[in-house]
Amino acid sequence: MEQNERIPHFKDWRLDHWQYAYGQPTATAIFKDVPEDFIVTEKLGYDLTGEGENLYLLIEKTSMNTQQVCMHLAKVLQRRLRDVGYAGLKDKHAITRQWFSIQMNVKQEPDLTGVETPNIKLLQTIRHNRKLKVGSLKSNQFDIQLKSVSDIADVQRRLTHIAEHGVPNYFGEQRFGFKGNNLNWANRMADGEAIRDKKVKGFGLSGARSFLFNEVLSARLAGNPEVTAIEGDVFELAGSNSYFQQPLAPEIHQRLAEKDIYLTGPMFGDGEMLSKGDVQTLENDIATQHPKWVKLLVDNGLKQERRALWLYPQNVKHTQSGDNISLSFELPSGTFATSVIRECIRILERENTSQ
Repeated sequence: MEQNERIPHFKDWRLDHWQYAYGQPTATAIFKDVPEDFIVTEKLGYDLTGEGENLYLLIEKTSMNTQQVCMHLAKVLQRRLRDVGYAGLKDKHAITRQWFSIQMNVKQEPDLTGVETPNIKLLQTIRHNRKLKVGSLKSNQFDIQLKSVSDIADVQRRLTHIAEHGVPNYFGEQRFGFKGNNLNWANRMADGEAIRDKKVKGFGLSGARSFLFNEVLSARLAGNPEVTAIEGDVFELAGSNSYFQQPLAPEIHQRLAEKDIYLTGPMFGDGEMLSKGDVQTLENDIATQHPKWVKLLVDNGLKQERRALWLYPQNVKHTQSGDNISLSFELPSGTFATSVIRECIRILERENTSQ
């Protein structure tokens, strides 16, 4: 990978160089041919109170992104855009069922007749005492259709293995924008351009940070396909954002095997790196290849954090019908279904799907 300062501001990024856990798949398939092939359902993981100044709406959207729904709700309900809350951004080329919140007086009965459109269905409404914030989500349920699968047996074998052993916790390509354009924004900011649009700025920062994480994870996979623990690793307590560093011991290996703790990689930013030894050396090597991006993250107030290197899908199920495979699984918030899919198939380009 070229050093950051040698990368032009405008390029179509290739994001297929990251290592696989189980080797590059042999099977090809059509993925997300129509919205019905990719269905996502949010699971908040907590009960809504039924009262309060925030009206929660469970929306099923088709071929729309989350921001488009937010703008529609703000317009129809005559609220400011900042009064609309959501837990996470969802794919446009899909059917997604997600929650939105609208700040609204507890005594006001809203007129919801304009909410539904050909692309928006209102499934449920309920009051709650807090605004829905980004990240306040337990998990997402995915129901996916893979069509014209060239090697059914290989995909089924991989899915069975993934259900037990998981996949690398890469950030999906959607994090980087169309053809990686969010990384172009990061380059522009790193070279001093002031980006006034907060959303675009956020996309650039997030894209650069996520790219660096993926680079570290890929480097770990290159020398250790199972990503086993090595001296200097930092561990995350399962189900929390609590991480710690300590020397390897038999109990650490046991806790990793039991999925009580996970290995982590860096989310670069300001502050001291927790990793040590060979792990810190590897992570620093990635950072030195992209000094402008690391400085950009620090200058914008992002702090050193950690993210699990491995992802364990829950309730993995799959069925076959002819040369199609239907699969479903659940992932914690902040993780990507495409990280599972990339270990199963090579996606046929849209222009070739009719062949």
